[in-house]
Amino acid sequence: MKNITTSLLASALLSLAACTAGAAPAANPGLLGIAELERRATGEGLTVTEIEAKDRLAEVEGYDAQSRKVKLVIDRKTGEVLERKVKQRRL
Repeated sequence: MKNITTSLLASALLSLAACTAGAAPAANPGLLGIAELERRATGEGLTVTEIEAKDRLAEVEGYDAQSRKVKLVIDRKTGEVLERKVKQRRL
């Protein structure tokens, strides 16, 4: 009896997972997600420390190869870097 109950429970959970896997709509369809924003910032030479995505713009913060703090503003629709601010290190 225990094996049947466990099997039924596992089957029900798998069915529920399959039904809900694609059910959640994208929060902002057509806009770049966090993973893509991180990939683009890494492509710009940053080690990413923080990503904040709001509406159509995203702010990505990180450090470049010279250990300078860098802030990028990225258009989430086009992926274009709209602004790049570099904070110089203090010696």
